[in-house]
Amino acid sequence: MNISAIILADNKEPLKNSKKAKVMCDVLFKPMIDWVIKAAKDAGTDNICVVAGKNLPCIESHINDSEIKVFASLQQATESVNKDIIIMLNGDKPFIDTKTIKSALEIHINNGNDKTVISEESIGYCINSGSIGKSGLKTGVYASLNKNIGLTANTGAELNRLNEIMRQLLLENLMNNGVDIPCTDGIIIGPDCSIGCDTKILPNTIICGNVTIGEDCIIGPNSYIENAEIGNGVKFNNGQIRNAKIMNNADIGPFVQVRPDAVIGDNVHLGNFVEVKNSVIDTGTKVSHLTYVGDSDVGKDVNFGCGVVTVNFTGKTKHRTIIKDGAFIGCNTNLVAPVTVGENSYTAAGSTITQDVPDNTLAIARERQINKEGWVKEKQPYRKKV
Repeated sequence: MNISAIILADNKEPLKNSKKAKVMCDVLFKPMIDWVIKAAKDAGTDNICVVAGKNLPCIESHINDSEIKVFASLQQATESVNKDIIIMLNGDKPFIDTKTIKSALEIHINNGNDKTVISEESIGYCINSGSIGKSGLKTGVYASLNKNIGLTANTGAELNRLNEIMRQLLLENLMNNGVDIPCTDGIIIGPDCSIGCDTKILPNTIICGNVTIGEDCIIGPNSYIENAEIGNGVKFNNGQIRNAKIMNNADIGPFVQVRPDAVIGDNVHLGNFVEVKNSVIDTGTKVSHLTYVGDSDVGKDVNFGCGVVTVNFTGKTKHRTIIKDGAFIGCNTNLVAPVTVGENSYTAAGSTITQDVPDNTLAIARERQINKEGWVKEKQPYRKKV
């Protein structure tokens, strides 16, 4: 038996005082229509079509799935599907759930219905393909236990209420599965996030996109995580991470930004006002404060002093810095890429390193200090006479 889903997004007006089609308005970082598509997929439908009408351009550009077809009209959609039963759903009802769809289908089949309405006509229905357009159909109703199933939004305020309801539902589900959320204030977690047991999420933390967080972590407060992978036992305090990875037992923050394509290794410490981009930092390395690590490969047990900069950009091209195991990078060192610092080597504070440093070497790249005695009394540079 072939079961197809047709999702109606053609007659949905924009949100009031907005240019966006209603089905494209976000509920917890995902357009309403994405929630409906996911519910239909998870219910085991064989194929899915979207009827977009005048919303065709924006919906077609949004849906990046070769298995989902987007059509301008309902007639085109019904003609395209291989079907015995069609599930008609509305694209602006984000609370439709897989259990409801499966239960409605079961009643539809077991009772031999031609058409089975899901709670209300405006929510959706199951219909035999041969019954479309006919009268005198055997019609049944499935009353969903999901009290939110019919909710939609026509204004910004109503959309806010949908977000709050969905936010609370997802947080409750996480807490029931072992995630520790002592206070939900300001916490927004998207539907595509996986969080391990005994991980604590603190207030004002936003987690969105495809995120995996391990067990026994402390995340937040005041943190932003997007499309990231975080291992077990990580402390991530008051920082941001996007499209990057943190391994086990790392200690991150406060005021750290981990930018795309960064990999932070086991037991790494990134302290306040550190930024990492497109770099690998290996096990046990410490970058304590006021440092930029960009386009770099950093070894194990490296120590960065305060104010270190990997100078990766010439204004035209970017180059990589390599820092090998056990190196010590002194305060206010500029590492002008491409450059390599060898194993167990030191750079003196205030140095600008432009040449490779061999293993077990101290590199000093600064002018010799000159003291001009009596200069202050001669020049009188202060407001008050010395």
